Amino acid sequence: MKKIFALISSILVFSVIIIAQTDSVYIERKECISEDSYKGYKLIIHYVNDTSSQTAKTFDYYLDFLQGIDDKTKLNLIGSLLQYQGDTSLCCIKAYTYSFNGIEGCLGKPKDVTRYTIQVDALFMINRLVWPKLMELYSCSPVLYDKKLKKDINNDNEKIKCVFAEYKKWYEECKAISRIPGYFPFNDGRYVWYGGRKSIAKKE
Repeated sequence: MKKIFALISSILVFSVIIIAQTDSVYIERKECISEDSYKGYKLIIHYVNDTSSQTAKTFDYYLDFLQGIDDKTKLNLIGSLLQYQGDTSLCCIKAYTYSFNGIEGCLGKPKDVTRYTIQVDALFMINRLVWPKLMELYSCSPVLYDKKLKKDINNDNEKIKCVFAEYKKWYEECKAISRIPGYFPFNDGRYVWYGGRKSIAKKE
């Protein structure tokens, strides 16, 4: 009887592992034309598990279906998004100012910035994935900014490399502790998100 119980327990554990392994999250680089008739590309997140399949909408960043995923899955996604460094093809979406939660505090974007690249899209998606309730404070538009020169850097690939370096450093630190702290570190230096404020969470 004990052997039968042990066998049944082993089968159940194995089944749970198999079910867990059916969850997958992946990114698609999709060609698109926006409602504003801008032609380009967009990174799309797909989430699949044993009971459902969900895909982010092409023309927004509302990613609500991903807010409940664990830090391990988020880190896997972040690692994939960071691979788009150097992709200077244009995103098909116009550079809007977003309000996801109705929080007062967004300082908009430069009036002359209408387009941005896929590499900026990737970083903006990381922010939305990790800090979904505070985007209005930290980065309400997909525009990077040089505080010293007081100008946007969306088309300055060398400066965007510096921003990616900061994201990669943070990513490695998160992987080392197997979790993502609440502190937003990407408005502390010279290159920041336009109109973004410093983190309201304390640095650990």
